[in-house]
Amino acid sequence: MLECRDGQCAEAVLIPAPGRNTLCVSSQAGCAFGCAFCASGAKGLERDLEAGEIVAQVVVASRLIRHGGNGSPGATPSTGLGRPENIVVMGMGEPFANYDAVFKALRILNAADGLNIGARHITVSTCGVVPGIERMAGEGLQFELSVSLHAPDNELRSRLVPANKRWPLGVLLPACRAYTQKTGRVITFEYTLVAGVNDSPQHARAVAKLLRGTGGRVNLIPLSPVEGFQGTAPLPRVCMEFLRELERAGLNATLRQSRGGEVDAACGQLRLRFAQGRERP
Repeated sequence: MLECRDGQCAEAVLIPAPGRNTLCVSSQAGCAFGCAFCASGAKGLERDLEAGEIVAQVVVASRLIRHGGNGSPGATPSTGLGRPENIVVMGMGEPFANYDAVFKALRILNAADGLNIGARHITVSTCGVVPGIERMAGEGLQFELSVSLHAPDNELRSRLVPANKRWPLGVLLPACRAYTQKTGRVITFEYTLVAGVNDSPQHARAVAKLLRGTGGRVNLIPLSPVEGFQGTAPLPRVCMEFLRELERAGLNATLRQSRGGEVDAACGQLRLRFAQGRERP
């Protein structure tokens, strides 16, 4: 958790894996979009982060990597590059709600005289803000795009992702298809599995039907417990059956474990701990 000059906080989570480090960065202090199982919006939106504050998250993480971590739990050994290999704008905030600052920061991170992080190693994640998807399609950049799906129908998705009321699936999916046609880039659709809510084989078949023709891939993530949301993760066998249903339908799908939840570092949880006086920046 990094404290800005005005006392606001930027949450950044370094995720180690063999041979590489991924850094999840924030685009806003808080979030106004209020997705049901994301802690980012628990305290609302405070303000947009400046481009320099977004870049600074990567600079601080790079220092930790170069020095092999800081000795605290979860300290990350260096991979020899002195910076994260992958950047995902999936922390606090909706990147397309702070579009100009986010893309200014990403251009700095991508630039040869910046941190020189490859464009295809940078991912922007949206809850489904269609004007942002359309604008990004015209940038001529090779950044990856991730879209939070979480449900195969409007009624359920509006409960989980309130932005769906403004940009329902009938608007979102055509924008995604147009994005892929224009850029040639494959979209990743994020799908958080919540026990008894969106995890049945029927849901999986509906997802497969919905995404037919998009060329997208699906990233399944069992729910990380979030304060204020009563849902739980499905049993592993339920998650595997959901995955198999998607694969049988011909979709490219993966089942991943949520990273950070075990230390309260999943989306927005660090900021929530700080706001409650349980964490210091």
